[in-house]
Amino acid sequence: MVLASWSLAWSIPMLPYIAGAYSTSLDHAVWSLTFYLLAWALAIVPATWLYQRFGELRMFQFSLLLLMLATLPDVFSDHFGLFLIGRFAQGAAAGFLTPLIRRMLIRYAPPRWQKTAADLSIVTLVLPLLAGPSLAGWIAYSWDWRAAPILTFPIGLLALGAVSALLQDDPREHQRNQAFDWIGLLLLSAASATFQILLNRGEDWNWWDAPAIRYLLALGLVFLIAFILWEREHPHPCLDLSLLRRRNFLLAVPALIFGWGLLLGGNSLFVSALITEANYSAFWAGMVLLPMALSGVPLIAVMGPLSHRVGPRWLASICFVLVAAYGFTTEVNIQSSLASLMLCHLLEGAALGFYLVPLSLIMFSRLPASRIPAAGTLQNFLRILGGAYLSSIFSALWMHHGDYFRAHLVWQSPSAPMQSLSQNWPVQRPEQAQALSDHVLTTQSLALSMQGMLHLWGWMALAVLALLWLTKAPYRRRPGQERRITIEQEIMESVDFEEVPPVSAPDTEPVGTLRQQTSR
Repeated sequence: MVLASWSLAWSIPMLPYIAGAYSTSLDHAVWSLTFYLLAWALAIVPATWLYQRFGELRMFQFSLLLLMLATLPDVFSDHFGLFLIGRFAQGAAAGFLTPLIRRMLIRYAPPRWQKTAADLSIVTLVLPLLAGPSLAGWIAYSWDWRAAPILTFPIGLLALGAVSALLQDDPREHQRNQAFDWIGLLLLSAASATFQILLNRGEDWNWWDAPAIRYLLALGLVFLIAFILWEREHPHPCLDLSLLRRRNFLLAVPALIFGWGLLLGGNSLFVSALITEANYSAFWAGMVLLPMALSGVPLIAVMGPLSHRVGPRWLASICFVLVAAYGFTTEVNIQSSLASLMLCHLLEGAALGFYLVPLSLIMFSRLPASRIPAAGTLQNFLRILGGAYLSSIFSALWMHHGDYFRAHLVWQSPSAPMQSLSQNWPVQRPEQAQALSDHVLTTQSLALSMQGMLHLWGWMALAVLALLWLTKAPYRRRPGQERRITIEQEIMESVDFEEVPPVSAPDTEPVGTLRQQTSR
């Protein structure tokens, strides 16, 4: 799980380096995130069927080998297209590993540690995304940006060797006759990829002025409608869309997508702005995000026990109030100090500590145990795909509004924008003064655009928070069950693992036992 998240985390502070290495623009470098996330979201859909069909150990070995092989273009390739293919394959491997590793953590843990393993699965997913950018920035500053993905190989080989030596597949557990909706997955992939291409290329093609954008939108809608109609009639749909008719699930989806998009797309743009416009090194830009790990990881570690005592809507409210405070109080300008930026991200990290657990409790409330695996698949798919779309949208908005502010600043002072600043620099020739003026102008326009993005994130946090307060309580009880539903129980059920009360007989069954998953 850590390795799958690291393959994504190291690229967050590397977008300017990727753009420079492949002689492309910064908004094209964002594709390294969106390709990864798109493949991750799509691969999660058949992941459960695959490890039930071919065995957990075999799928673990295949996914880990695929992840390492797909990392080779990151290290050696000078072709941007091959690099993106590698990123897509890495995302697919991460999608296969995400539910599989969560299941293996719970299944092979001692009975009394299975609930702890359920909590640990959340920490291992989010920890690299919070702490990874700082480590990747230090690696890029000390050696080279291509050294960051090299960490995949020793960690991957160690995990592959240890798991292969310690675990064995039982062929009797393979479910060879279980059906899967491959046509539905094909339609879903076509719709998702079409919308992602539209968002990736929209800024290059001038959005709705280009016929290609309108054709892509129409094509994507056709694929999406075909997918919805197909899933409604299929006896075993790849995604259970009927869950979207449940109020709690539907109203929590915008908050889920926004939090993931801010964690990945928002932070990657913030770091890119520091590197390209404020002349931060990759190390110091990554250090700006380090307080997120210092405040977020301890909160995530205690969120399971805390959620037993505090209602999820209140915990989610803390999350998005802190995100709003982060958006409205962070200032990006020439006077912004490193300490002030780190303090703001300490606030954001604390907010993300309250992110996943409360939203999961709200979304899965009132669901029978038999529907939790399908709900977990749909939740993961929407969260990751929505994060990919928001990353593209945030990038386009930042660049577009940067052009707007640049034009506005030039209109205010067309002869010498930022002249008061350029006079303090030792320039020798007029062309040097003009270049300096252009650089300062670009820096200021993108800083103003980033300030606007921060305010947008603040308003978005308040909007999704309002939706969460429209959900229906109580959140943690099911009909016929007296005790409260905990996040550990929901995680165990999401990977088709059932909690059984301990008995006093000598041959006590484990706390968690496997159950056969019904076809979806």
